[in-house]
Amino acid sequence: MTEKFQDKYRIPSARLRNWDYSSDGVYFITICTGEHECYFGEISNKKMIFSEIGSFV
Repeated sequence: MTEKFQDKYRIPSARLRNWDYSSDGVYFITICTGEHECYFGEISNKKMIFSEIGSFV
């Protein structure tokens, strides 16, 4: 694939150079869904109310 795009769309890594990402820790992730559908639940009164799939995830 590098031949096809010739590294045109490469961006610098946002990872910390000296951090071991395989170690235990608390990580924050962001998941974007197609067309911004609320599959995982909704926020009500500043609190997240999970859907069935949201509870599973």
